[in-house]
Amino acid sequence: MAGHIYGAINIGSSELTLKIFEVSKKNGIQMLNHVRRKFSIGAETYSTGFISYRTTNEICQTLIDFDRIMEEFGVDASDIYGTSGVREAENMLMLIDQIKIQTGFTARILTNSEARFLNYKALACNEPRFETLIDEGSVVVDIGAGSVQLSVFDKGELHVTQNLKLGASRIQELLQVMEDEAYDYTELIDEYIEKDVEGFFKKNLEDTEINHIIAIGGMVPDAYYYMKEQKNEFDGLLHSKYVTKAKIPPGIPKHSAKLLIPTMLILRKISRYTGCENFILSPIDLCDSMAAEFAEKRLKLSSTHDFTKDILTAARSLAKKYQVDMEHVETVESLALDIFDKIKKLHGLGKRERLLLQIGVILHSVGAFISDTNSRENSYHIVMTTEIIGISDRERRMVANLIRYNDNRFPDYLELSDDFTRDQYITVVKLNAILKTANVLDKSNRHKIKKVGVTLEDGVLTVTADTMADITLEKGLFHSKADVFEEILGIRPKLVQKKSGRR
Repeated sequence: MAGHIYGAINIGSSELTLKIFEVSKKNGIQMLNHVRRKFSIGAETYSTGFISYRTTNEICQTLIDFDRIMEEFGVDASDIYGTSGVREAENMLMLIDQIKIQTGFTARILTNSEARFLNYKALACNEPRFETLIDEGSVVVDIGAGSVQLSVFDKGELHVTQNLKLGASRIQELLQVMEDEAYDYTELIDEYIEKDVEGFFKKNLEDTEINHIIAIGGMVPDAYYYMKEQKNEFDGLLHSKYVTKAKIPPGIPKHSAKLLIPTMLILRKISRYTGCENFILSPIDLCDSMAAEFAEKRLKLSSTHDFTKDILTAARSLAKKYQVDMEHVETVESLALDIFDKIKKLHGLGKRERLLLQIGVILHSVGAFISDTNSRENSYHIVMTTEIIGISDRERRMVANLIRYNDNRFPDYLELSDDFTRDQYITVVKLNAILKTANVLDKSNRHKIKKVGVTLEDGVLTVTADTMADITLEKGLFHSKADVFEEILGIRPKLVQKKSGRR
């Protein structure tokens, strides 16, 4: 088969959405059908903490209807994703279970970082000017129901990204009880969002000039389709001093109008802090993101943008925030990746695991910012409580444990069986052995070794350190870590000093 008919279902905070796509190498991603049904999932979650049994049954019935539509279109692959409206519900697992029982579908609930990363991929695939926009300085504003992700790009690279609990549905549910009492409801919302938005840009803009504000998610698609026909009215609303229900243009659906107000105010606030009035609204939603992910996995169709680089940039930004010695990181990173690449046949790991190792190296000493005495434990807790865009919660837990036991014995599987499957545990143990071996070569953080080489010949892994410095300490520590390395990976590394005199 040259391509696929793919069904993407999003259990969103305000609606259930089905999009059916034709995905092929010849024509790329083409949407065939779009069906949506409004729900108040987010409203229930953010106000009560639960999704009601009635809503659960209605969701399941809608999914059954979606299944019939997909059958009519000959869908041969499909996925169901849920985001914050489901994720933050205390009875999330019960909902997933009922979906499985009543429909046969298995729903996957995305973490915030996974959902946002998928949206960036879809944006890159669907916005032809993406590379130009992020090269000229842009902030991507991903407005969800429960939160907003702000990401600053400049010179083609992601500089910083942060999640703020300022989603349109969350704001609406929190503040609607005050609407009748407030003298100025617009000002009430404006006041509520000001501190978080101001704090982000004061900390992160630095010398970056923002020339574009790219808005995606939430009510943005509805606003986009209206703006295509009524751009002047929309721009007037965006820059209006008072954004009220009465001023919402009639072209915006009624069910979207109440959520559009916080969306517009968030964008207006960002415009004021950045001094940028060039708004670009994108119609993509999570279903488009799912289709982009499917095309990448099944047909190797993807944008030219290097998203792996963005993940690493986010990790480096976090390391710099905690004042990590980046020269030390670069030394350890180079060696760790060289070792990983040279012994691929021994560890059997792939690109994704290599990325996790790299993130682990970058963040392995962030905990020293709090205390040198218990830095590994501190590093573990920092990573566990910080979202890193592009990696899942499970992967973040793998990175955190990779770091946590950088100096100590890695626990037996039974001690961590609640956190990992056996395969995941084995992966972390292998990456931990590589990190330990690489890290001892700059244990003193004096950067004695500027250049290293790794060779694997006749079953011997030789690490050659090109330096004129005294590395007696590094040799002794390397020898002790070699035992762990050999135990885990079946080969004993040896350290050789080469004194070429080059720096």
